[in-house]
Amino acid sequence: MPMHTGQENPPGASVRADMDRQRVFLTFATGDLAQARPVAARLISGGGISLDHALTGEPFASVRGDFIRASLLNRLRHCTSALCLYGPRTADDAWVRWALETAAELRLPLLGAALPGEDAWDAERYLTRLGAELIPLNRDAILTRTRAAATGRASRAIDAASIAETIHLMRHPLR
Repeated sequence: MPMHTGQENPPGASVRADMDRQRVFLTFATGDLAQARPVAARLISGGGISLDHALTGEPFASVRGDFIRASLLNRLRHCTSALCLYGPRTADDAWVRWALETAAELRLPLLGAALPGEDAWDAERYLTRLGAELIPLNRDAILTRTRAAATGRASRAIDAASIAETIHLMRHPLR
């Protein structure tokens, strides 16, 4: 489910502000939600960035998991970068690993920022093996790096494959 600030553009505001906003796919371990929530709120509070993320309690290896992965793949294709807020549980979370590996396959710029607290060496090693850039956990650094990562990366328009995937999923009900 995408995270939004809940604020609409005031009348007469430029559509350009929306075009300049970076669409970043945010991923983190389900167990890190309490730490990730305020970070996400700070990121979107000043504008310039919109976050797309998904949290699911659904087992990774399930029929519904296949549906969720197809939906996430389509959403990742429309992001300018991926940001992992990592902690000690990150490397063990199948959904996070799938999101990061898929973003890497799509050649999205990968960024990682450590959540405060416990040792996260496993997550750091995993992220660096995928080619992620590790950055400080502060809004300015994250916004600067997501903008730089998106430079020269055109936003992907909706294509026939995206539409076909969506229609296929709509025709096949979940069991």
